[in-house]
Amino acid sequence: MKSEEKNETVKKDQSNFLRNWYVWIISMIGLSSLFLLVTFWCTNIFQDTILSSLIIQKGTTSFDFWERPPVKLIYKFYIFNYTNVEDFESGKANKLRVQQLGPYIYRETKKRVNVQIHENGTISYQEEKSYQWESGNPENEMVVVPNIPLLAAISYFRNLHITAKLLLNLGLSTLNIKTFLNLTVSDFLWGYDDNLYNILKAFSSLQDPLPYERFGILVGSNGISKDRITINTGFNDMNYLGIIEKINGKSIQNIWGDEKCDKIYGTDGSMFPPKWINNYSTPLYIYVKELCKPLSFHFHEYSNVHGIPSLRYKMSMDSLKISSTDSCFCPKTVGHNTSERKCPPTGTFNVSACNSGLPILISFPNFYGADQSLIESIDGLKPNETLHESFLDLHQFLALPMNGSSKMQLNIEVRRAIGMPYTGKMKDGMILPIMWYDNTLDILPQKFINIFFDAHFVITIIERAFRWGSVLVFLSCICALSIKVRNHCIHRHLPLCENVSVGNKLIEG
Repeated sequence: MKSEEKNETVKKDQSNFLRNWYVWIISMIGLSSLFLLVTFWCTNIFQDTILSSLIIQKGTTSFDFWERPPVKLIYKFYIFNYTNVEDFESGKANKLRVQQLGPYIYRETKKRVNVQIHENGTISYQEEKSYQWESGNPENEMVVVPNIPLLAAISYFRNLHITAKLLLNLGLSTLNIKTFLNLTVSDFLWGYDDNLYNILKAFSSLQDPLPYERFGILVGSNGISKDRITINTGFNDMNYLGIIEKINGKSIQNIWGDEKCDKIYGTDGSMFPPKWINNYSTPLYIYVKELCKPLSFHFHEYSNVHGIPSLRYKMSMDSLKISSTDSCFCPKTVGHNTSERKCPPTGTFNVSACNSGLPILISFPNFYGADQSLIESIDGLKPNETLHESFLDLHQFLALPMNGSSKMQLNIEVRRAIGMPYTGKMKDGMILPIMWYDNTLDILPQKFINIFFDAHFVITIIERAFRWGSVLVFLSCICALSIKVRNHCIHRHLPLCENVSVGNKLIEG
């Protein structure tokens, strides 16, 4: 009878213990801290929630910034002025000499227009750009530059029948054509009237019409681009945020004659999938549609912008070098054997296949990193790593550019043709530097600096506070419950104390 009463007392006491509000509060706090512990230590839910704000979705701040970028791009153009053309053509000088003039600084304003959102998590658009001279050397400065329409025409006609060459020669003889032109910077960049170009327009209208009324290096840059780009919004998978899916409806271009090189891959450089910066050995890829190829950037060092830690990536020197594994980027030669390819000199990239056959080559400024023979063929070139390399500073969490500099040089290849004397003493295959540009981000508005600051420091503090706080609270709850149980059973002289005592002895032992 006494035993039954004792058991009944124990059960009643245990029931009272479980109904104790203190125990329930500690238990709920402990379970909540356990949930936070698992969430912050074992999953990426917190980071993914923050990164989801980058998804390009209509009605969001991210979409507004993407459609109308508030941070402008600054273009600094440097033009190579040829200073000894007469001496070179007369034989008094063995090499052409250039003088680098500039910078001519322009501000780019870009909008994404004709936007169409697709159900598969992609978005299509066209780019509308305008350029405004801002500072630097004046636009009316005179420069002596190669006659690009002439060199392009000779390159095109040299592979045609002798009759076509005679017709071109006949036309050129009436125009007083010169191999080098004296132009203002404004005309050279944005377009000038040229009699030869007008003849070429009339000729090309029978085949592939030239798209512009006047010739200029950047004549087609202002206005709405004809190319329609489709990118991934990150809505279905953040790992593909910003990646270009298609250009003009094609994911594989018909440029290089090889699927490996024709495949479109990379972003436009305005954003990157955050997973790309999780592993520093993973390169970043920017697809440049003007080159019809991606350029790779590799992690170089930790940096900081406005006191905010960042990751510095530098453009790989191999971006413009062609190896045996990507020889498909070498254009096919014109002739009977169309499968044969001709690769350009080391450190240059032939974009003629991507630009209607024009003999245009891209390099780093002043042939930095290119074959030494290119540097020695022209007087006045001074390649410099600090001045001529390209880099990107990315936010360590958002993978958005905070600073950067992209530098490229435009060159033209001289292609001599039998019976056409206009190339003078220049050798066949000689590469003439024309100009180079430095594309940088404008000064970040304070609003963006605050966003980047919060995304690094504030979010880092919050994440660490929840991580270690959840561990501390969970352990504290375990200790509090253990003490409560121990004190309760000792005070009531309950059998449970025996288990507690055994546990204490094991711990002490």
